[in-house]
Amino acid sequence: MTSPAPPQISYIDPDGGVWYLSDMSLSNGYICTDIAGIDGLPVSFSSSPLLNGGSLPQIYVPQPGSVVIGLYLESQGDVNAYMKLLDKFAYAFFNQRDGKPVPGQLVIQRQDGTSRFLNVYTVSGADTATDWMPTWATYTLTLQSDDPFWYDLTPQQSQYILAGQASGILPLLPINLGSSTVIGSSTLVNDGGAEAYPIWLITGPGLPNFANLTTGRQFSLQSVLASGQVIQVDTRPGLQSAVDINSGTNLWSGIVKASPRDLWSLAVGVNKINLAMGGAGPASNILLTWTRRWLRP
Repeated sequence: MTSPAPPQISYIDPDGGVWYLSDMSLSNGYICTDIAGIDGLPVSFSSSPLLNGGSLPQIYVPQPGSVVIGLYLESQGDVNAYMKLLDKFAYAFFNQRDGKPVPGQLVIQRQDGTSRFLNVYTVSGADTATDWMPTWATYTLTLQSDDPFWYDLTPQQSQYILAGQASGILPLLPINLGSSTVIGSSTLVNDGGAEAYPIWLITGPGLPNFANLTTGRQFSLQSVLASGQVIQVDTRPGLQSAVDINSGTNLWSGIVKASPRDLWSLAVGVNKINLAMGGAGPASNILLTWTRRWLRP
C-alpha cells in the first residue's frame, strides 16, 4: 500500500519570493528537514475560584504561537554559490522592510491542493547554524506568529448587483438591488474553524446598510454614495477602516454603529445576511471578500 504524500511546505518572504521547502531534489539548494508547532492552537485560560471548591471560567482566548522549522542549505560544492544562497536566505527570513516589521507567510498545501498560511516573523535561529560545513549548513528557525489563526490562501468573493445585470464574479448570491430601496437576504456558510471578517467594496449610488441577522449585528453609512463613488469598509480586527477608494478620504466617522463589534464577522456555520441600499441605480453593486480562518493548517 502506497503511503499518502505529505503536505507541501513553502515560505513567502516579505518581498513575495517563494521558498519551496519540500523540494526533495534540492534543486534550489534548500529543504525543510523538520517542523513543529502546527498541530493546534495555543490558548490562554483563566478562572476564578468559587466558595464551593469549583471555579468559574472567565477567559478562553486563542494566542499567537511559534513554529520551529529545520532548514538545510547546500550548494553541491560550489562555495561562491553557497555564499550567495546564504545571503538570500538571511534577507528572506529577516522580517523588516523600510524599518518596519513585515511578516513572511508560512504556507502548508494539503493533499487536496488547498493551501493555508500563517503570518510569521523569524525571531531566532537565523544567526546560528546548528551544523556547518564550507558548502552546507542546517538552521533551526523559530517563527513567531502575530495571529493565532491560519488563513486560506485564496479568499472567498461574492458580488451583489441589480437584478438582470451580468457578473464576472462567482458565486452570485440572490441579492437584487432595486431602484429605490434594496432589501435582499441571503445565506453565507462559513465552514472554517473560526469567525471570518468581511471586506466590503461598495459602489454607488445608494445608501448601504449591512445586517447579519444570525448575530444580530448591523452597521450603515451616514451619507448617500454618489454614482460611481467606491467605498471600502474593512472589518478585520486591527485593520478596521472605511476609505473612499478614489480620493483616499478617511470615512471612518461616517459609519453608523453602536460599537466596533457591529462591523460584524461571519460566525462559524450559517449566516443569514440582509443588505439594503436605498436609492440604488444600475451602477450600484457590493463586493464581499472574506477569508476562512482555521485552528490548524
